Amino acid sequence: MMRDVYASAEKVIIWLGDTDEESDLVFDTLPVLAARSHHPRDEQDKKLVDAVRLCSGFFSGLVDRRPWFSRVWVIQELAVARQDPLVVCGSKSVTWSTLMRATAFVSRKVFTDIGMVRRKPREDDSQNAVGNSSMGDPFWGEEEIEILAKWKVDVLDDLYKSMKTQGGESLWRLLLISRTSQATDPRDRIYALLGLLKPDASDPQTSGDSIIVDYRKPTAEVYADAMAYIFAQGDGPYFLSGVFLTGISAPAPHIPSLPSTILQPPLPSWVPDFTRQVGEKATQPAGTLFHPPAGISASGPGAGCDNGRRLGDKKTLQVEGLFVDTIEDVVFLGESFDTYLDQLAHVESLAEIARQRPYLLEPAARPHMERYRTTEPLWKILISNKSFLSGYDPAPAPYEAMYETRANRDQKNEYMESLESNVGKQSFFTTTSGFVGTCAPGSRRGDVIAILFGSPVPFVLRPQLETIRTAKGEKPTHCLVGASYVGGIMNGEMVDELYCEDLMDSTTYFIR
Repeated sequence: MMRDVYASAEKVIIWLGDTDEESDLVFDTLPVLAARSHHPRDEQDKKLVDAVRLCSGFFSGLVDRRPWFSRVWVIQELAVARQDPLVVCGSKSVTWSTLMRATAFVSRKVFTDIGMVRRKPREDDSQNAVGNSSMGDPFWGEEEIEILAKWKVDVLDDLYKSMKTQGGESLWRLLLISRTSQATDPRDRIYALLGLLKPDASDPQTSGDSIIVDYRKPTAEVYADAMAYIFAQGDGPYFLSGVFLTGISAPAPHIPSLPSTILQPPLPSWVPDFTRQVGEKATQPAGTLFHPPAGISASGPGAGCDNGRRLGDKKTLQVEGLFVDTIEDVVFLGESFDTYLDQLAHVESLAEIARQRPYLLEPAARPHMERYRTTEPLWKILISNKSFLSGYDPAPAPYEAMYETRANRDQKNEYMESLESNVGKQSFFTTTSGFVGTCAPGSRRGDVIAILFGSPVPFVLRPQLETIRTAKGEKPTHCLVGASYVGGIMNGEMVDELYCEDLMDSTTYFIR
């Protein structure tokens, strides 16, 4: 309904609120920056440098200082506008397209200064240099630059363009786009996005588990409906690998219109709390911390598979996966960087001991598994083999030397910054057959590691005493603890060489 209202409007006006001490100056500056192109002597223009600094501060503070950017329902104002929306703040205004051209100019300046741009790979490149290429060259042409960070306005503009070209977006993408958005009723974190779905995706005949707006449902059921829909669309395992999970028996967000005395059912462990998808609100680290470099997936040939469905009890996820191993040792790496570094000698010792353990599972898989567990060095495992600057390129070779000199704690470098960014978010683990890796802090001995086909990361699952009755008899159930990074198998080795070659069978998991 709201989509139709906004789509029929002759003009959409985005009201950001009253003026403040800087907004008038910012809005006067935006058209000037929008009309500029980059020039090698820009850094010598003090007025331009001051203008970029002023606008960058405005852009970075939009979510906190301008409520329009934090409300989930108003996303549709922009997304379905037929004409270029007008953005108004106090008595000043600019068109949305002007705002975005100015944003692009400022982004290039700001993110180049902090090393968050790189030259796009060319067809004639023999290799894409990692590390130095990310630092950026201020004289590269517009078409050569890839900016590695985004402000909220950039994310909303992506949606605006997607609505124009595709008529909508997938639910999992909408949930990522709106992850900083808020709603008074937590169920509206889902319901407010339904009008923005791609036309074919929102058709109940083609969507599998369709989502019906029903405010009689508790939050846990609405969020489970959303996840069932995402799994039915074939995006479930990948989406689940990147969100902030809640752990086991987490309470669902309270509905303000209900008395606090009315108990709401908790969230199933495979259902995220969509009101806590930013770091300061989350109770666990994001799964992306454990993602391998871009283009690599623990699922290997199964990376794009359609896998998983919600069962009729509305709380159980049935999903196919590959059992990796059982956790033997777990070491939380600490809440401070000094504690983290102090733990590393113990971690190295545990890793060395683990890799000497005999492999006692599938005999045919033994040579492969013994090779996998020794191929990736610990310094890569601790940072999920990713470059600190880009967050998705493979870790450059110089990081190894940086790891070896970590005893000098006063020496700052990219590798040490990467380790420090993980403080409080990681545990180290070993398994009964000698694998080592990192995982969500809530993991413990006896949990199992499994690759759920379609996910780029293995998950930590906790066996439950409760069973489920199926056509093949009683089956065990698990709870989802979180994501993990397992050294030696993050490029799909197990799926490709063991599962696809019939050396190992898959397992059907029932997750609650």
